[in-house]
Amino acid sequence: MAEKDITEKLLEDYPDVFADIVNVLIYNGKDTVNADDLEMSGTLSQYKAADAIHGQERDVAKYWTKGQVRIGLLGLENQTSRDPDIALRVIGYDGAAYRDELTQGDVRYPVVTLVLYFGADRRWGQKSRSLYSVVGAPDEELGRYVHDYRANIFEIAWLDEETVAKFKSDFRIVADYFVQMRKNHKYTPSVQEMKHVEDVLNLLAAVSGDQRFQITQNEPEGRRITKMEDWLTKALDKATEKGIEKGIEKGIEKGIEKGIDKGMAEKLIICVDSLIKNEGYSREHACKVLDSTVDEYEKAKKFLAETAIVV
Repeated sequence: MAEKDITEKLLEDYPDVFADIVNVLIYNGKDTVNADDLEMSGTLSQYKAADAIHGQERDVAKYWTKGQVRIGLLGLENQTSRDPDIALRVIGYDGAAYRDELTQGDVRYPVVTLVLYFGADRRWGQKSRSLYSVVGAPDEELGRYVHDYRANIFEIAWLDEETVAKFKSDFRIVADYFVQMRKNHKYTPSVQEMKHVEDVLNLLAAVSGDQRFQITQNEPEGRRITKMEDWLTKALDKATEKGIEKGIEKGIEKGIEKGIDKGMAEKLIICVDSLIKNEGYSREHACKVLDSTVDEYEKAKKFLAETAIVV
C-alpha cells in the first residue's frame, strides 16, 4: 500500500496532471484550472486526541490562485480499497485546512477534497460515502443540527469513455488502463504520448502488479519511448525472451529429473506452462510467443497422455 500511495502522489503532484484531474471531474473537461495557477500546499496537519498530538497527511494538495487572490485549496486522496471511515478522514483534512485559515488574517477560501478510487473488482457503492453512513442517521430532531458530510468519491475504473477522453494529461492513460481492465480484463495500449513516463509506469506497476511496467528505459534521452503502445511492445519482447529462457531451462531440468524424451511436445508444454506460471501470460499469449497455437498445445498434451509420459 505504501508503494502505491507514493507512486500515485508523484504523478498527481505535477501541476498539469493535478489541474487536468480537477478540470475533468469538477468542471466536466473545461480548462478552468490552469496549471500555472497552482501553488504547493503543505499536506501535513496535526490534531490533539487523548492528550497526545497526532499527525495526518493528505496525499496531494494545492492552492488555486488567480494573481494575488486565493480561490481555494484543492486536495486529492487515493484509495485502492473502500474505506468505511472516508468521511471522517476527509472531515479531518478539510477541518484542519479551515482551521489554518484562521491564522492567515482575513484570507478565506473553500476547501475541496476529491477521493480517487482505483478499485476495479467492486464498486464503492452508495454506502461509506458520508458521515451518516459512519455514525448512523440521527432522529429527526437531532438531525436538524447534524450536517451530513459527504465525501466526493470518483470511481476511476467505472468512468465512461466520454469522460476518460476529456483528460488531456498522462492521467488519461491511467484512467483508460483501469477502465479497460475492469471491462475487458485485458489492456490495449494507448497511442498517446506520455510526458511523465517513469511516474506513469511506476504507478501502473504498483497498482496493477504487471511487472512489464517496471522495465527501466536504457535509451538515450533523445530516443526515449514515450508511447504506451511502443513501451509495452519493447517490454513484452524482453519479458518474452526472459520467459523462454526460463521455460527451456526448467524443461531441461524436468526432462533430466523425470527421464522424459526431449521431443517437441515436451518442450512446448514445459515452455508454455513456464510462461504462464513465471510471467503471468495467458495460455493463448504463451502459445503465440512460442510461435504455436492452443490447439497444438492441447494435441501435445493429449499425445503425451496417450503415451503415458507425464510432464
